Amino acid sequence: MSSELTVTPTGAPRPRPEPGAETGTVLTDHAFFMRTGKRRQWQGLTVADRDAIPPLRPTAAAVLAGQSVADEFAAYRLADGTVSVFRPDSHVKRLNNGARRLALPQVDFDRVWSAVRALTALDADWLPAEPGSALRLRAVLAADGTGLDAGPADDCLFYVLAALPGPAETGPLRATTVDGYVRAWPGGTGDLRTASGVAPGVVPGEIAANYGYGHVLWLDGPQGRFVQQIGDLNAFFVVDGVLTTPALDRSVLPGVTRDSVVKLARDAGTEVAERPVELAEILKGIADGTVTEAFATGTAAGVVPVGSLGHQGEEHRLPDGTGPVTARFRDLLAGIRRGGAVDRFGWMRRVTEVAPVHA
Repeated sequence: MSSELTVTPTGAPRPRPEPGAETGTVLTDHAFFMRTGKRRQWQGLTVADRDAIPPLRPTAAAVLAGQSVADEFAAYRLADGTVSVFRPDSHVKRLNNGARRLALPQVDFDRVWSAVRALTALDADWLPAEPGSALRLRAVLAADGTGLDAGPADDCLFYVLAALPGPAETGPLRATTVDGYVRAWPGGTGDLRTASGVAPGVVPGEIAANYGYGHVLWLDGPQGRFVQQIGDLNAFFVVDGVLTTPALDRSVLPGVTRDSVVKLARDAGTEVAERPVELAEILKGIADGTVTEAFATGTAAGVVPVGSLGHQGEEHRLPDGTGPVTARFRDLLAGIRRGGAVDRFGWMRRVTEVAPVHA
């Protein structure tokens, strides 16, 4: 563990949910935080009670200008009772890509990994004993400041919260396009996990919910023809037997779970196409049977089937149930996360692992 890290267990432990209780997201006792000092050097590395996270100023650029990025990864209980984190290096790398785009300082992975190890050790008892149980780890990099204008951020706060997730979404999902709303344009920040990129999806999500859909089926901005995502999840379709997903064109979020499914599929000899996916092609394929399955991927969701897509007032239903391709990658990924399947790529990083790892 890093010698610059201070670890202070909370003096006021909070009550934990009863096993099997139906609750929403519940924050654990502790958090990690650090701030930048001179020349953007990180200092004050601390794991302590989450209420000890220092506040941002009212003039913080994260508040006034949305100059903030976030990412979420997870620790899992393995079958042998130990705890491992799924691809933490890839998540920190993605956060740093967003930081670079928003003129924020880079976060050193070795420091973050040392802190995550300490944080999960302190809050390990919050994690249920059942293999595959998850502890969400939400990382946030936020610009502080004393002025009213945004600029390259030298004064920043970085913190990681831990939480027990709410009930998992098992699907089948229902998603619909929503006229008049766009998630991302080329050259924008649609490929980043910016804090300001989440809230604009709330109103379209409510509109979709009014029509009985749980997610927005996002299309590209310039033409409104090509599928980007299903809510904040990456989309996959089985088209003529080919596992097909929208290409990463800087408007689609480069999901770590998406990347994992693509790697697992190619490793198994499955044909994968990463290309522009036109909605008209998908809807026609659902009608004529050439599109046999659809699923969505995300950190919390894992792999979840899609049951229907709505567009211009019509619902297009996929075959009932979970298709064989969806089930295969859902079960394989879940098996890796609970330690029941071979981790060929070394994605699960045990919290006892001291050596630094990198994407």
